[in-house]
Amino acid sequence: MNYLAIILAILPILLVGILYYLRDTLKEPKKVLGSMFCFGLISALLVIAISFISLLIFPSYLDVENASYLKIFIYSFIFTSLVEEGCKWIMVYKIAFKSQEFDQLYDIVLYSVFVGLGFATIENLIYIVPSVYGVWIAMFRAITAIPAHTCFGTFIGYYLAMYKKFNQKRYLIMSLLVPVLLHGLYDFLLYSENIYMAAIFLILITGMLIVTIIKVNKIVKFDKEMLKEKRS
Repeated sequence: MNYLAIILAILPILLVGILYYLRDTLKEPKKVLGSMFCFGLISALLVIAISFISLLIFPSYLDVENASYLKIFIYSFIFTSLVEEGCKWIMVYKIAFKSQEFDQLYDIVLYSVFVGLGFATIENLIYIVPSVYGVWIAMFRAITAIPAHTCFGTFIGYYLAMYKKFNQKRYLIMSLLVPVLLHGLYDFLLYSENIYMAAIFLILITGMLIVTIIKVNKIVKFDKEMLKEKRS
């Protein structure tokens, strides 16, 4: 077993979790974050089960090697993005959103990211452990898949925070729709294996990271303003 690959698979996930935890003004209980991480693990196992069933029913659509752009599009947006983000979203909305510890807007962002990190842990290990190129795969995923899952989790949490703040259904819809579309585009560009698609892929990753930082700062600002209002 390649222990270096496993360390490289876990380390960026740990670092992201610490960074997001440090942004929290009123620190969440570690046991709550641990449970959210575990729900992320469960969501990954649920995706594996759904993927196995899908493979039995739609075998041709789950084989993207040398496939047409249409098949890659269907695979990326439906069999990967919708299933993965849908499973994570269910965990966040049905469990985290209704948590008694959810008393600041940033909390749901933090919960969503930890669910995403739990999911990414299983996914990382599946890709890395069996491969002889585990170290290189871990390094590649550290700058692509881990930031992407962090962004998707942030977007789920951001729009759920907006839903809680403004009580508008459009934010609830966007909490699922936005990460599904972004994840689908991410996978489509990655699986297309085209030099032009690769350039757009890098732009997408960079853009998502920038927007993620902006949205996190916005939620933190909302919480600080709400905290000032309570104290005044």
